[in-house]
Amino acid sequence: MGIPEPVGRQSDVAYLPAAGHHVVLGTAGTGKTVMAMLRALYLSDPGVAGSGRTLLVTYNNALVSYLKHFAGETDRLHIRTYGRFARGFLHHHGAMKGQAIASSPSRRRLIRSALRAVSSKYAAHKFFERDPGWFEDEIAWISGMGLRTWEAYEVVDRLGRRTPLSVSLRKVVWEITEEYRLQRAATGHAYDWHDMAAAVRDHQAADDGPRMYRHVIIDEGQDLSPEEIRSLAEVVDPEGSVTFFGDYAQQIYGQGMSWRACGLKVARVEMFKDNYRNSTAIAEFAIALSELPFFGRTDELVPPVAPRSKGSLPTLVACADRAQEIAVVRSTAQQLGQVGTVAVLGRTWADVDEACAGLAVRRIDKDQKFRWDYAPGVYCTTYHSAKGLEFDTVLMPFCSEDTVPLPEVVKALGLDDADERESKLLYVGITRAKSDLVITYSGTKTRLLPEGDGLYAEVQP
Repeated sequence: MGIPEPVGRQSDVAYLPAAGHHVVLGTAGTGKTVMAMLRALYLSDPGVAGSGRTLLVTYNNALVSYLKHFAGETDRLHIRTYGRFARGFLHHHGAMKGQAIASSPSRRRLIRSALRAVSSKYAAHKFFERDPGWFEDEIAWISGMGLRTWEAYEVVDRLGRRTPLSVSLRKVVWEITEEYRLQRAATGHAYDWHDMAAAVRDHQAADDGPRMYRHVIIDEGQDLSPEEIRSLAEVVDPEGSVTFFGDYAQQIYGQGMSWRACGLKVARVEMFKDNYRNSTAIAEFAIALSELPFFGRTDELVPPVAPRSKGSLPTLVACADRAQEIAVVRSTAQQLGQVGTVAVLGRTWADVDEACAGLAVRRIDKDQKFRWDYAPGVYCTTYHSAKGLEFDTVLMPFCSEDTVPLPEVVKALGLDDADERESKLLYVGITRAKSDLVITYSGTKTRLLPEGDGLYAEVQP
């Protein structure tokens, strides 16, 4: 199967100049991934003036597998997650000795140890009683923004978090960050997955040899941190190009940033609003969600233009209990999976596995390779791993008030920040559906879903 046929202005993006920085923003369904593949193939073609070794990079392995399925890899075109790129770059520079990268469990343990060490120096304060996940999230944000000094952290505009933090508390966070890094170094870990980008930039700055790539194309760029994007721009030949594709309505990793924060120098931003994926009914449901007050705003949000094909209304199924939700999902998936692609999407892998137990499914894990063929059948994955993908039908179970937003996220970040992040995840799930969308809940449905006559049909099993 080849790349889907480009529509409208999509093919024009492939032929943007082969030098400089370019930004392409579009809502879900505008074909950003198709455009990214077309541009990568064009810039890596040896017959094209200014072509050269090209990197097509994104956040997770599920989308990398999807890109490889359609575009394929060659010696001149590398398709990578950012993590794999950074690890390979640092290995090339001799900076990946031993267990250089702290695993997520090790990182979590070390941050909690640093929190205890710093809090012991202060009088008892409710700030230290916050869920450790809050501190893990803030330290990841500091690394992602490329903040290397207290002075930089003190004055930065803390985007992506609604609850303000006083200067005195920021100072404590910085102490915890430094203590964590000291403890991490003592265990032999030079980096974690969040601050590898800073190391890439340092090694590139010290290397006066040829750059690794002539061109870099970034797909789903809203999921990469500013420091990761800066590092990608710096490994490009000065005569080459960087092309950033993004949709800030799908920003689910808490950076709250604009491409302008990444140092890209762009004369013109290409904007795409025509939705070629979702039916009008599904697009209107997603638009209504994006207009709710807790969804959040950025100056880069591109409002969707609903397509012409109306389609059936999204269906919300009010179930008696969780067991009935599972029964609805399984029967619907089995029926529709015979004639089209059906995705069962969950907030966590535990939810996905519970909903899909007993079904013949293909599991799409963001941390594992996946072989695509897009044959009719049932696919299962999380909202996070579904980024960039599309299916004829999407089933979203367990969208109840007591499960969405996820209680663990509320505990870690507070209700306001959790509402914003979790509503963006719902947006991702909804906009994966081309024709049919079924959402189940038991008890009371989550308040994060939009209300309104004509937006959806609500039924009981």
